[in-house]
Order: sequence, then structure tokens, then C-alpha cells
Amino acid sequence: MPPHPEHDRAAAPRTICLVRLSALGDVVMVSPLIKMIRREWPAAKITWVIGKAAHPAVASLGRLGVEFVVIDKPRGVRDYLALRRRLAGRHFDALLCLQASWRANLIYPCIRARRKIGYGRDRAKDCHAWFVRETLPPPPGPAHILDGFLQFGEALGGARAAEDCEGAWGLEPPPEARAWADGALPAGPWLAVAPCASKAERDWPASGWATVATHAWRAHRLPAVLLGGPAARDAATAAEIRALLPPDCPVADLTGRTDVPRLLAALERCGLLLAPDTGAAHIARAFDRPVVGLYAVAPSSRTGPYRRTEYCVDKFAEAVALVHGPGSAKARRGARVHDPRAMRLIRAEEVCAALDRAAAVPPPFKLKV
Repeated sequence: MPPHPEHDRAAAPRTICLVRLSALGDVVMVSPLIKMIRREWPAAKITWVIGKAAHPAVASLGRLGVEFVVIDKPRGVRDYLALRRRLAGRHFDALLCLQASWRANLIYPCIRARRKIGYGRDRAKDCHAWFVRETLPPPPGPAHILDGFLQFGEALGGARAAEDCEGAWGLEPPPEARAWADGALPAGPWLAVAPCASKAERDWPASGWATVATHAWRAHRLPAVLLGGPAARDAATAAEIRALLPPDCPVADLTGRTDVPRLLAALERCGLLLAPDTGAAHIARAFDRPVVGLYAVAPSSRTGPYRRTEYCVDKFAEAVALVHGPGSAKARRGARVHDPRAMRLIRAEEVCAALDRAAAVPPPFKLKV
């Protein structure tokens, strides 16, 4: 159902709860919404129900007065009842239902709120509409995921401002992570390379990463640092990239050593990031670092670095035509190309050209060195 007409700017919300458990990149992209809410309603109390794995990425927003309710992923009735008891006695002016999945949808009945705002049909799934009282209208035209988050602030009666999204978003790694980065990356700037996405279909061949890293060093004297998680796929990809690099090309391999706080600290020290569609791209964007992004499974206009896609190589339209045929309706907003051929449409020379453009622009930030 649409928002109630009586909910306007005159009725300033005093208590706001929002739910976004995961994933890492999506959680980071909620930051501008927090900035918007704090700017519009400085006295409002903000509570964020968030997953334990993603919380360290945005924990520094606590200095803006954000109260975090950190939970493990709910796996059964007991977990939902525990959250209900944890929030018992609290009644919020508004609940912002930022995640439409069964795991998140079942949280919403556990939270008492006068308004429960969620997605409309265009973005809802898993019976999301059953658990909310108001729904957002479809955004005008193709929209970025972050634009969808900002719609929640507008539904409360707020207005967007450039300051909410431009420049850095106010995230900071903890001091101990910065101290670690001081030792791991003692000189800079570095080219951060995060080759593995959460899903293998978004990965690019190791030979491509090695070619671009070699070009970055020989053309711009940018040494590469490999970033990745503890998964076997991350380790194998990093090892393959290292084996393909020529002897004169320096590389630091931090794969498996970068938990979320350390990932923030490493990206804060790097000059730019080379990555596919992954959470690291949104963290780099939050630090206002240029991102040379590789996109084919989804369009960069929807899932790429927000308003900073000028250095992205985007083959989504070609991937749709290859897999589904020219003119396919699969190119509609939200579609994905689930085919290993998609990312192979990206050529190394295109990525090198994008990196050249990014490296030629003086950085608008001061590196943490």
C-alpha cells in the first residue's frame, strides 16, 4: 500500500529502526541513508538491526549516534523470539525494512513500530508485502541500489542532498586495523586488486588480473596488493595471479589476512581499486577511491560504485545479447546474466585503458600513509 498522506515533514520521526543484515556491499551503501536521516532529523534516535559479519564495516557510524543491534543470521524460531525479547518494550516511530528476503522478512513482526515501510512489487520478494504496511513506489527509470535505500528517507519526509552521497561517506577502520595496515602496506599509493566476488560467476580470469597489474606497474609505478577472504577460491586465484606476474612486477598478497576491519584499512591506504562486482568496490567508493570495476553479470549503473562508474568496464548489454538474444527483456532492471561467458567478454586492454584514465586524475583525498 502507498505511504499515508498524513506522514510528512511536519511529523518528525523521533525513533527510527532499520533492518539490513547483509551483504557487505549493501550494508556499506546504507551509510548515505544514515547521513540523510541524521541531517534531516538531528535528534532522532537511530537503531540498526544488522548481521554480525557485516557490522564491522559500518561500526564507526556509532559516532553519529547509531545504536547497533548485532545479531547472527536467524536460523529458527528461537532466534526470532530472542530478538523480539531483546527489543521488548520498545516502540519505534518507523521501521525501515531495507531487506526483502525470508530471513529478514520474518524479523519485521518482531519489531513494534507505528510505520513499517518496505519495497513495492518491483523489488519485493519472499512475500515481503505481508510484513510491511507501506510500500515504496518504483524509482523513476533504472536506479542504483543506493537510490532505493534513499527512498526510505524520502518516505519519512526527508529530502536528498548532495552532501549525503558525494565524497567520502564517513566510514573509518578501527585503530588496530590501521596499525596493521601501516605494517602490511608501508609505502604507497597501492593498486588494490580484489579479484574474487562472492559468486564465481562474477570472477574474471586470473590472466586478466595479472595483465592489468603488470600494466599498472610498468605504466604508472603502481604496485599491486591482492585482497581476498579465507576461501579456497580466493587463495587459488591469488596464487595463480602471482605465478603469472613477471619478476619485475612487485606484489603484496594479503589474501586470507583481511577481515572486514583490515579490508577497510587496506582500501583506505590504496590509491585505487581494481575489482569485479563485489563489496570491496562499495567500500572503496565509501572512501572516495576510484574504482576500475568489471561488470557483465549486472549493470554497473545498478550495482557499481555509486555515481563513480566512469572507470568501469561494463559488458552487461553484450552479455544479455549473447546469452538471451538481442532485444531480450532480460535487460530490465534487476536482471542478472548467470552465465560464465559473461565476464569473459571483458578484454584486458579495455581494463588497462580504464586504469590509465583513473591513474591520470589527481586524487581528491589524502592517502593514509
